[in-house]
Amino acid sequence: MIVLKLIGHEYLNEVSDIIKLFYGKESIKLCSDSGNIASQEKGIFITSNIIINNNETFFQSLYLDTSNDEKDEYTAIENGISLSPKETKKALKISMYKLLSRVTGKELPWGVLTGIRPVKIVHKLFDKGMQSNDIVQYLRDEYYVSLDRALLSIKVALTEKKYIKEKNRKKVSIYVGIPFCPSRCNYCSFTSNSIDKNKDLVKPYLNAMMTEIRQVSQYLKSKGVNVQSIYIGGGTPTSINAEELGILLECINESWHDNEEFTCEAGRPDTITAEKLKVIKDAGVTRLSINPQTMDDETLVRIGRKHNHSQIIECFHLARSLGFDNINMDMILGLPGENLKHVENTLEWIKKMNPENVTVHTMAIKRASIYNEINPNLNRYSDDLVSKMMELSKKSLEGFGYNPYYLYRQKHMAQNLENIGYCKKDKECIYNIQIMEEKQSIVAFGADAVTKAYFQEEDRLERQHNIKDLKLYIENIDNQIHKKLELLKSLIQ
Repeated sequence: MIVLKLIGHEYLNEVSDIIKLFYGKESIKLCSDSGNIASQEKGIFITSNIIINNNETFFQSLYLDTSNDEKDEYTAIENGISLSPKETKKALKISMYKLLSRVTGKELPWGVLTGIRPVKIVHKLFDKGMQSNDIVQYLRDEYYVSLDRALLSIKVALTEKKYIKEKNRKKVSIYVGIPFCPSRCNYCSFTSNSIDKNKDLVKPYLNAMMTEIRQVSQYLKSKGVNVQSIYIGGGTPTSINAEELGILLECINESWHDNEEFTCEAGRPDTITAEKLKVIKDAGVTRLSINPQTMDDETLVRIGRKHNHSQIIECFHLARSLGFDNINMDMILGLPGENLKHVENTLEWIKKMNPENVTVHTMAIKRASIYNEINPNLNRYSDDLVSKMMELSKKSLEGFGYNPYYLYRQKHMAQNLENIGYCKKDKECIYNIQIMEEKQSIVAFGADAVTKAYFQEEDRLERQHNIKDLKLYIENIDNQIHKKLELLKSLIQ
C-alpha cells in the first residue's frame, strides 16, 4: 500500500493517476493526519505539496520508503507563477512524474499524459499553425512524451487530417451495438451478454433497436443528413443467427445506403458461418473484422475463447472467397502467459493472411473484466516485456507494408503504452478515426450505446447514453428515442 498526503490542494485524482502509472493498481491510502505521515509504520509514503512564497508557487513531491533501514528519500519541485487550475494540475502531475521517474529509474513513453488522446493534442496544435518539428518538441517539453511516441503521434495525425478536416454538421457516422457473445473473454470490459442465456431477449432487443434506428433515421433524413460510415459492433454481432442478421441489415439499408464505409465485426471465429458471411456481404458491408487476439491455442483457452487458431485461418479464407477485400484483424499484447515468441508467431500468421487492417491492443485490466476479479495487477510486468512486444509489432507490421493511422490510450494499460491501428495504403477505417478524434457526430443505437453530438462552433461534445440493461433498454425504448431526438434537434435544425 502507498500512503499519500496532499498539502495545499485537493487534486487527488491527478496525483493518483501519475502514481498508478508507476505502481499499477497498488492501493493508495489518503492520509489526513497533519503530522508525520510515516509515523512508526513501514512502507512507501508520498507527499504532494503546493507551497506559495512571495507570489511564487512551488509544486513539491516527496517520497519516503521506510521498508528498509536506509529510508530512501527523494524530492522533486516544479515552480510557476499565478497558475490556472488546469496549469496547477499539470504542474502537480509533472512534479510527481519527475519524482517517481527518479525513484524507479523509468521514463514512461507517454510521460504525464493520462486520460488524453495524444493525437487530439497534435490536431489542435496543427490548427494553431504549429509545424511538425515544433509539435514534437512541445510534446516532449510540456508532457515528457518520448521522441518515438511524439513522432508516432505526428505520423498518425497527418494520416487522419483528410478525414477530419471537413466541418459539416449534416455528415455523421452510425454505430449499431449487438451486446451478445457466445462467452465472455477474460479481458473483456465491453457490454456483453451470453447469447445462450439470453436467447429469449434477442428478438425483442432487435425489434426495439430497429424501432430506434427507423425513428431517429427518419428525422436525420428529413434534415438532409448524410451518413459517412456505419459500424456494427458489440459484443459479437455474428452471435445472432443469419436470419436475424439479415433482418437487422435490411433495416439499416432501408434508411441508409451509398455510405463511404460499412463495417461489421465478426470477431469470434466460433460465431462465423458461410451463411452469415453471405448475408453480410449481400447487405453491402465493405469491411469485416475477424479478431484472433493471438494465434496460440493454449493462450486462447486461457483467455476464455472457444476456438483455436485453425478456425481463425479457415474463417479468414472463407471471407476472402466470398469477396471481402477489406478485413481487419486484432491482436493483444501482454496476454497472460505469452512472451515474444508468441507475438512473433501471431505476426507471422498475420503476414501470411495479409489482412488490410491490423489493430494492435495493449492489455488493459478494466474493472468490468473477469481478470480484474481474479488479479487486478495481472498486467504489471517486472521487465520491459510488453514494450518489447510493441516494438516488435511496430517493426514487423511496418515491414509488412502497414502504416499507423489511428491510436488511442486507456487507463490501466500495461507499461503505459497504447493501441494502434495499422492499415495498407488507402485502407484506413473512417469510423475508427472519427470516433477517436471526435470531430464528427456519432449516432449510436442499442443497449449502452453512446451518441456523441459534435457542436463544431464550440468544439464540444454532448452525449446521450442508452440504458445498459437489456430488459430496461427494451422496456424504455420510447424514452431513449425521445432523448436522442432532443439532442439531435439541438444540433441539426
